[in-house]
Amino acid sequence: MLTRRSTLFLPLLALPAVARAETILPRGSEQTKLLQSAIDKAQNSSGVVQLGAGTFNVSGIRIAGDLQLAGIPGRTTLQVRTREPVLTVGTARNVSLEGIRFAADEGSDLAVANGVETLTIADCSFSGGTTGLSLDKCSGTIRGNSFSSQSGTGLHALDCRNLKINGNTFTDIGNNGIRVWRSEKGEDGTIVSDNQIARISASNGGDGQNGNGINVYRAGNLIVSNNRISDCAFTAIRNNSGDGAVITGNSISRCKEVALYVEFAFLGANVSNNMLEDVAHGISITNFNEGGRLAICSGNVIRGARGVNAHGQPLGGGIFAEADTILNGNLIEEAENAGIALGWGAFGRNLSAVGNTLRNCGRGITFSTLAPGPFQIANNMIVGAKNGAIIGMDHDKVVTGDFAATGSILPKSLRLGENTVL
Repeated sequence: MLTRRSTLFLPLLALPAVARAETILPRGSEQTKLLQSAIDKAQNSSGVVQLGAGTFNVSGIRIAGDLQLAGIPGRTTLQVRTREPVLTVGTARNVSLEGIRFAADEGSDLAVANGVETLTIADCSFSGGTTGLSLDKCSGTIRGNSFSSQSGTGLHALDCRNLKINGNTFTDIGNNGIRVWRSEKGEDGTIVSDNQIARISASNGGDGQNGNGINVYRAGNLIVSNNRISDCAFTAIRNNSGDGAVITGNSISRCKEVALYVEFAFLGANVSNNMLEDVAHGISITNFNEGGRLAICSGNVIRGARGVNAHGQPLGGGIFAEADTILNGNLIEEAENAGIALGWGAFGRNLSAVGNTLRNCGRGITFSTLAPGPFQIANNMIVGAKNGAIIGMDHDKVVTGDFAATGSILPKSLRLGENTVL
């Protein structure tokens, strides 16, 4: 007979036992068999492997099922001295990596994952190697990790969907901090936010495929927001052919080419509320010749733009746009060449510069006389433009006087409203 006392304790007695993971400690000079055996066993039972403090020297570990692999942050290291990845994760539904330092010599990728439905990598560090973390067809969250001293790329994501890459640090990397790429142009949906990225080189050279803090290629519907990016050999954020990009709230310093690029066959972009300082060129929304068009560029602050590109050609512009783009409410100071440039050669359509403030720039606002336009330039404040406030250009050559002057005859392509010129 059940008493009141036994009834009270009945739910507790009915709870199932929770499997506990044994803590694995490094033993001997090489721990591949030890660790692989523990992983294989856990995939068929508890799904948890707990690593203790110390360095595990391995020649390549594999995960082929659902698993949580956890170490002690700052104290657990998986290290490989061969050219195999430290860890390879195959097709699985749920894999979690936490609190592990991955390390390798030059020539090795550190961790590789392919086809994981829900991948969580948190509080890990990736030191050395060629690529820190390489993802293919994965979804999930990459947060709170550190990437340093990769000769190639910190984090590379190919054909993934709806990744969240947030709160990570990337420093002293050879070619690119973060790459989000697709084999074919299409929706991706990755969110790259709140990361700190610094000192990205272009060790393999090129005209822009390397030297970038965040490199997006063909991946549509991305959000790149609130990242702090500095000291890139080329570009802080480069979106090549990704549709529907939202690039907002980023803080960018000391980039040696165009700091923020939206280029080639993109369709749709929102570039807003970014802070750029001490860059070779501010923002470029370009390549209408490849179909790149349709953007809004607003609320950005650019302070100090002066420099040359990889071929020695002068940059020093604030914002450059080519097609179907609105530039509104931007504040640009000390752009050596021009604060705003509308169109390039024959490429310039439906461009509007309204309500911007330009201070101490070489030229205030320029437009291409070879392009059909129309160009709308209205309600801007242009102060201290050394070489003219509103100027017509043939590529990089001045071909008109200053249209801010009273009595100027306007070309058919130009719609000029009231502007304050001082």
